[in-house]
Amino acid sequence: MNFIEEKTPKGYLLKIIFDKWQFLAFDRRGKSIYVDKEGRSLLHQVPVIIFVGASFDIKREYDREYVLLKVRNGSIVVPYCDVRENKTKYFFLNTDKELDAIPVRMMLVGDVAQMVRDIDVGVKPNCVVVDDAVTPNDVIIIKNRYKVEEIIYIELANNYFLAERLQIPDAERMININMMSANPVFLARIHLRTMDLSKINQLLLDFEITALDTEYILNFLRETLENVEGDPSMDKSKPVLVDLLNSFQFYHGLLQKNEKTVREMIDSITDVKKLTPYRTLVSKVKAMYPGAEEQKLYTEYENLVYDKLEALKAGSRAI
Repeated sequence: MNFIEEKTPKGYLLKIIFDKWQFLAFDRRGKSIYVDKEGRSLLHQVPVIIFVGASFDIKREYDREYVLLKVRNGSIVVPYCDVRENKTKYFFLNTDKELDAIPVRMMLVGDVAQMVRDIDVGVKPNCVVVDDAVTPNDVIIIKNRYKVEEIIYIELANNYFLAERLQIPDAERMININMMSANPVFLARIHLRTMDLSKINQLLLDFEITALDTEYILNFLRETLENVEGDPSMDKSKPVLVDLLNSFQFYHGLLQKNEKTVREMIDSITDVKKLTPYRTLVSKVKAMYPGAEEQKLYTEYENLVYDKLEALKAGSRAI
């Protein structure tokens, strides 16, 4: 059976069709509830919400891939667990559905690397929720890859979670040159000329860049940093360029299995957010090398990153 029926507290009947994740809705008299006011469409889309980060947990029955969420005053009430305080909290999404409850697909991933690995690019989330470990570059990757319209950033500040809806440029209006070329070195050169630095970071996810090509890109980044030195108009770009240089150096060290470089770079990190790209890159390179010895090596690197992350968190709590 490729569908299931649910009844809401107020008596609406929902017929959820799994093939395309749509549903039909009927009022208490059995009358169809249309998607549009013109009455042309009966099939409602099941919304998708993805949580990205270690600060969240979601409650869902494991024998089904959706939850029935309440609708109050034109908003879907979305619950999640704040694992730092072990409390259930909520945020609200606007909806035009004339229902008291709605089926929603809720997904949880630990970081952007897992999201890219586990969630198909064809999934079109209505909303992605990210915590304070997700970097601005990660947010742009999410936006470009999944064409998400709304990203909610939840940060722990003064012991309270603050939710902010991020204003990200519409991905449909952005020409993604990364999809037009198979040469990451060429793309890196183009993006550096236009200082489109987020797309350089995206190269690390879009391509399995070789060690040699990585060396070319590292040289481009070093040259660009030298050229912007002393230019006040480039002050905002310099930290991003340094972060990109570090990411590509770390990636190169992983490819070369240079344990000294990998360990030193992990040890040098003093900010949790700076460690997040390293976690992503270790997961990526590990997936590139399925051999037993490589898997053992990259699992060891994953453990190093995890241990450093826990040490930074413990140090932050002690302050």
